[in-house]
Amino acid sequence: MLVYLDNTLSTAPGSPGGRNSRVGLNENFAREVMELHTLGAEGGYTEEDVVTLARILTGWRVNRPDAREFPDHAAVFEGARHDFSPKVFLGHPLRSSGKAEGEEALDILAKSPATARHIGFKLAQYFVADEPPAALVERLGDRFLATNGNIREVLTTLFASRDSGRATTASTRRPISSWSRRRAQPAFR
Repeated sequence: MLVYLDNTLSTAPGSPGGRNSRVGLNENFAREVMELHTLGAEGGYTEEDVVTLARILTGWRVNRPDAREFPDHAAVFEGARHDFSPKVFLGHPLRSSGKAEGEEALDILAKSPATARHIGFKLAQYFVADEPPAALVERLGDRFLATNGNIREVLTTLFASRDSGRATTASTRRPISSWSRRRAQPAFR
């Protein structure tokens, strides 16, 4: 996502890394993180939260495959392009701490009940029904929060539910039977 949504170019206006360049904040990346991957479209965030997350994520970029510095890291932080001004994200004041700020914001998103509901809904939608039972989504969200986002535990809860074996539309996937049918077919005909 850092590449496809151009966060590699996202730079705080007025930062040392942003002087004499035409790059600026990239709100698309922040919106994608919040709307599609964590809180969901109805997650209770504001446009100000989107802009704040974009400011928090300035300076993050993809590490080059041939990089000598941090060769084992896919993403790196460039402090010269970061917005070090004070921020409040989803009601949480953040210290102006650069790299740790981004990690703190991701922790806030991961621990949000809205993220738990969104992830639970998406999993139930994929495996059970386009409009999954609300009680199942709630159980999955509760399990997500209780296990600090342990997806294995959430999926165990999903697959143990009575609803998981009753896919109701063609777009849903049955977790075990479709895999076992594919596995049983010969590789060559």
